[in-house]
Amino acid sequence: RFSTVLSNRGCRAQCTFCSVRNFNGPGVRGRSVQSVIDELLMLRQEYGVGHIMWLDDDFLKDHERALRLFNEMVRQDVGITWDCTNGVIAFSCTEELMAAAAESGCVGLHIGMESGNPQILREIKKPGTVEIFLRAAKVLHKYEQINVRVFLMLGFPHETFRMIQDTFRVAQEMDLDWHMITPLQPLPNTPIFGQMAMEGLVGTV
Repeated sequence: RFSTVLSNRGCRAQCTFCSVRNFNGPGVRGRSVQSVIDELLMLRQEYGVGHIMWLDDDFLKDHERALRLFNEMVRQDVGITWDCTNGVIAFSCTEELMAAAAESGCVGLHIGMESGNPQILREIKKPGTVEIFLRAAKVLHKYEQINVRVFLMLGFPHETFRMIQDTFRVAQEMDLDWHMITPLQPLPNTPIFGQMAMEGLVGTV
């Protein structure tokens, strides 16, 4: 049996294509670690749930909190597997956190990369660089039990074929399990929508 769980709300990033800050506000607000553990234990013991997906937009934002959560999942014998396929920020994929994540039952993780071109990454205010993505991939290669996928996005304003090739090249160098490629969808009330509307690249309604 499968369930979803939300341990915190919001995201530290300010990616121009994302609408999370529109409805969650700025910053990240987290529940106490024990309240999350209590929910996981209830799901397993009362409903027979054996796997959960974290819905958090910035699951690993607080390094120490995430580490406590993973360690408590082990110590209190939560006994479920989990994935974070809503995407995590690559900068947070450290040796310490990924080791604890694997021990606590992580079997799937998605990294939000979007582009492998430094100029595009700066323009969309992505909290990551090519070097950070490659470093995260190097760490995650150590944990074969974690299926790691990467979010890629194509079609940013003024993106050239060469820039798209940079994205493919970095993804190949990361050499993770799978890559999810989607076209840019400029959502209303996001910075990138405003930019594209001013440039006549999208309508205003």
